[in-house]
Amino acid sequence: MHLAAIGLARLFPDLPQTVFKGLDESPLHAVYTPFSVILFYEVVLLVFALTASHTGEIAKQYQIVSLIVVRRVFKDIGGFSDLENWLAEPEAVRAVLIDMAGAVLMFLIVTAFAWLRHVTPKTPIRHDLEGFVQLKKAVAVLLLVVLVGLATLNLASWLGLVDGLPAVIATPPADVDLFFFPRFFEFMIFTDVFLLIVSLAYYDRYEYVFRNAGFVISTVLLRVSLSTPKPYDLLLALTAMLYGLAVLGVFACFLAIDRGSVERQKSPE
Repeated sequence: MHLAAIGLARLFPDLPQTVFKGLDESPLHAVYTPFSVILFYEVVLLVFALTASHTGEIAKQYQIVSLIVVRRVFKDIGGFSDLENWLAEPEAVRAVLIDMAGAVLMFLIVTAFAWLRHVTPKTPIRHDLEGFVQLKKAVAVLLLVVLVGLATLNLASWLGLVDGLPAVIATPPADVDLFFFPRFFEFMIFTDVFLLIVSLAYYDRYEYVFRNAGFVISTVLLRVSLSTPKPYDLLLALTAMLYGLAVLGVFACFLAIDRGSVERQKSPE
């Protein structure tokens, strides 16, 4: 559909530019559209991951930010005025190369995070978690409603279909790369803090409290990175991911040491 719109803009240059503004720059811009759909789908999966695992939710956050960077690479490549002489635009080339390197590093961190999740020892929880699971499901449903409403309002505001909305609800994005994501991550911060407080009734052990609090800090840093200019946004996002990876790594070591201590106490002398 995006390619068809670009073709129409080129065939009929007299069409209203309010509708086709910027579409005739490069056909590579059409790659941006399916990536946007994929990103929205990943955000929906993030909401569902909230009910299953806190570490799974954090992993999804990292994946979303890395996909935002990958999508930005396609947009920047499509922005070259002349692909045949792309080296004549050193600033644009540098921006693309930095984003490419940042995306690969994020992919590496996500992979390491997934591996740590797999090898982290599982500790049985003595409390009945059914109430906590049901609460997380209710929060996920509420967050999904907020997600759809936020996306709809921001899209309507961006297209100029509605006027006079408070900026706190739907701010027309100055950078389409960050379309509605900063606001959504703010909701995720407060959601994680709320679940952290409630989880104290079920996970009152020190290592779980520290892990969950560390993940909240990582989410806050990710949110700040979305409002930070390039290339410092990549540096801050990578710092957030590395912090979450470090927290999970220390958490896994703590559980392994604690389990070994318990087994030694149970073993006969």
